Amino acid sequence: MLKQVGQVKVLVGIAVLVVAGGLATAIAVNSDSGSDDWHTACGSAPAKAAGRHTSVIADARKALLSNGKDPQLGIEVVDLGTCAVELSWKADQAQPTASVVKLLIALDLIDRSGLPSGSEADAVRDMLMVSDDRVASRLWQQHGGPAIVRRQAKKLGLEHTSPPTDAGQWGSTRMSPTDVISVYRHITASLPEEERAFLTEAMHGAPATAADGFGQHFGIPRAFPGANWAVKQGWGRSDGRRVLNTTGLVRTASRAFAIAVMGSWDETVDWTTATEALTTATSALKGTLAASGG
Repeated sequence: MLKQVGQVKVLVGIAVLVVAGGLATAIAVNSDSGSDDWHTACGSAPAKAAGRHTSVIADARKALLSNGKDPQLGIEVVDLGTCAVELSWKADQAQPTASVVKLLIALDLIDRSGLPSGSEADAVRDMLMVSDDRVASRLWQQHGGPAIVRRQAKKLGLEHTSPPTDAGQWGSTRMSPTDVISVYRHITASLPEEERAFLTEAMHGAPATAADGFGQHFGIPRAFPGANWAVKQGWGRSDGRRVLNTTGLVRTASRAFAIAVMGSWDETVDWTTATEALTTATSALKGTLAASGG
């Protein structure tokens, strides 16, 4: 059972990591997400990685392993321009999603009812932008709970995705990094422009502090300061594990990437340690993106 952090109002202070060199000069600074900045052609399954960037994987793993408490890590990075896997580590292993499942909730709502408008559109934006759990819980209950996950897994061909054992705990939905990347490929390559813009603009606007008071600019936002990104983060507890996921889209000067870094620890680890470790692991990916021509 996943206990949402918002239920206990945990506040986290995340240390700002200073990362020198690397991709910093190549990042395209862009505070305007635009109407369709995230349209790509990566609709088919990306070409598999062939032992690329092994040192990057080692650095990312070291960041988590050095913090103890039984860390587990899964990573996938896909270049959406070439539609190729740039980096993959245990990417087919399912992990608790926490709030990342809100992407499936939003997609299912659009499939069933079309693009929301009015107050409902504002609510869905809040669910994605500030990670509002109340909206997610309402939509989860209204549209069948676990059936949402099963419908989207079938439609998108998600092979390592399953609904929670406890039907009421949407955050205990399990997905692999590969499946999370498949969701982002669907958003960027298959959705109509209006729907794609609705979702990505909400994720692009994610503020530093979420609705429950949690600092959600860990991982991708911290690792790629000044970059054009659109993220859906996840945090919570599941089966005695502390869950922390950073997922989303990152655009460099000449490339667009989908990134999923999913981690968990024994729940005795503190949140500051976990967020700093995951951010350090995500920062290790900067060299991968730079080497890809970004």
